[in-house]
Amino acid sequence: MSNRHSFRARTRYRFDTTLASGTVGVIVWLAAITAAVVLLTGVIVSVAGITMHPNKQTSVLEALWENMLRSIDPSAMQSDEGWPLRLQSLFVVLFGILVTSSLIGLVATGIDRRVTELRKGRSQVLEEGHTLVLGWSEKIFPVISELVVAYRGQRRSCIVVLAPRDRVEMDSEIRARIPDLGRTRIVCRSGDPSSPADLARTSPYESRSVIVLASNYDDGDAQAIGTVLALMDDDRFANLRVVADCLYPENAEALREATDGAAITIASSDVIARVTAQACRHSGLGAVFQELLDFEDVEIQFDESRALEGRRFGDLVLSYETASAIGVRTAAGLVRLNPSDDFVFGPGDATIVVACDTDHLGLRREAEPPPVAPPPISASIGQPARILMVGWNPLAPRIVSELDLWVPPGSLLRVLVDETLIPDGSVDVPGLRNLELLVTRTRTSAPMQVGALAAAEHYERVVVLCYRTDVTPESADARTLMTLLQLRKFRRNHPDVGADMSIVCEVLDIRNVELARIAGAHDLIVSERLTALMLSQLAEIPEREKVFEDLFDVQGSEIGTRLVSDYTVASSALPYGSYVAAAQRCGHLAIGYQSVAAAGGRAEGIILNPAKAASVELQPNDRLIVVAPHRIVDADIAPTATSNPVNHPA
Repeated sequence: MSNRHSFRARTRYRFDTTLASGTVGVIVWLAAITAAVVLLTGVIVSVAGITMHPNKQTSVLEALWENMLRSIDPSAMQSDEGWPLRLQSLFVVLFGILVTSSLIGLVATGIDRRVTELRKGRSQVLEEGHTLVLGWSEKIFPVISELVVAYRGQRRSCIVVLAPRDRVEMDSEIRARIPDLGRTRIVCRSGDPSSPADLARTSPYESRSVIVLASNYDDGDAQAIGTVLALMDDDRFANLRVVADCLYPENAEALREATDGAAITIASSDVIARVTAQACRHSGLGAVFQELLDFEDVEIQFDESRALEGRRFGDLVLSYETASAIGVRTAAGLVRLNPSDDFVFGPGDATIVVACDTDHLGLRREAEPPPVAPPPISASIGQPARILMVGWNPLAPRIVSELDLWVPPGSLLRVLVDETLIPDGSVDVPGLRNLELLVTRTRTSAPMQVGALAAAEHYERVVVLCYRTDVTPESADARTLMTLLQLRKFRRNHPDVGADMSIVCEVLDIRNVELARIAGAHDLIVSERLTALMLSQLAEIPEREKVFEDLFDVQGSEIGTRLVSDYTVASSALPYGSYVAAAQRCGHLAIGYQSVAAAGGRAEGIILNPAKAASVELQPNDRLIVVAPHRIVDADIAPTATSNPVNHPA
């Protein structure tokens, strides 16, 4: 420091700098001043010959000790005699009171500041094996809810959330929306997920998996991409399990390529469009996919038992008592759904099953043939579909394009929109091959027109979509509920036409699910929940991605439903395994059934993965839920040539 500044100025500058450094700096100065005062007064007492105890000379060391006691405890001066000693003790005591009060205030302020910092969520997370969620959107609540279910039974589980929001607000919202967290701890931190410094506070590379959420705004994909790129700024990224959510497929594909496939990317619009298209074709499939995607009851598992080696896939279908075989995963990582019965398992191969967990698959060494079910008298043939779509939003073109890939040629799709919300000419999907797209525009409230339109034309399926422009999510869901009430009224007033009509409904807020069911929806497509379920599934078992890709790809296998009478003659005396064998005889793999009688107890009467030995009462108009080649609804089915010990003789 330059000599042109005075000693006093330099000392004052250093003093101010130390004070600005925080509580520790102030305490250091107080301790130094206290030591100086005690030392000065102790030397004065000793040099002046002031005795602090009768008939005893006070040394410098003794004087220092006595004055230090007086600075801490004022009661130490009550036995002092003589005014010189009393005056110096009074000075030391007053100074001690000043220092002590300042110290108490500093400590209290420091603790309060620390608590405030902790409430801001800026502290380091020292966790290992946790699940890290980066970003904030409505998807975070079903994601956390599903992970809590997945971790049920684990002694120690932790979910860390990093988002650019107040930590207290995040904690409050999570606990309000998910009251039962079980044994799972939720740790929230405030910060920018795309900042490497903020990411480092969450110990990302010590986590078991990372879920990156895109916000619901236009820049949501940019935030998700920035977050993944920030994670890539470390050599440990290659060993990190990352699942990223993007709003648009092109961004998801670009992000996957940028990470060389190290990050699994999910496009929300694709997931919703594909599930909606599937649910349009098969009543109840929306409920089937949601059951497969959540962690309650059944889910897709991989049986890697060495007992599989040398066995045929066709024999395993009935060997699993409490699981439903749907495919194989080879040692090279290839996934094949509904493979040939003659596929022989080798080392490292695994069975893909629908089951509760891999600990209770009930795999028998040899299959026990169930009672033989006779072949069907005749099989139903798919007809062109007639679909009514009420509402339009940015996801609608993707849904229509996806639906066009699945429906039979000559199918009709009529779109009813409110022209006050959807501009003229915006309802257009070029390149349709199997669907004829007709648009009906109305100036009045669309829900009021649905009943009249449904009465004039017969529709097997009705899709109700939420408007997303110029309306709030609450208003969009309210309009959807009004539409459902109109459709329920139509079904009640026109049982001859509306009895077979099923309704696929989209709701934006998961809290409106029960209201939509009451209003008459058959299949519910909850946009945020579907994507959240997929993210949670892949974060836990990334290998499931290839299974879902095959199920959603028109070139692979699909999940669908067919009448029981297409496979066999229904009988109340048959166990469920007989229906599985009947479907296998036609090249399809049954994973459950849809019973009209069971509809009162389960969503749309869906029963997944019952025990093979369980006796079920199915009627000819009940349906089997099967995994089969594409367009099973449209194709004729016939017994396959593959020999099987449970096949009915030709």
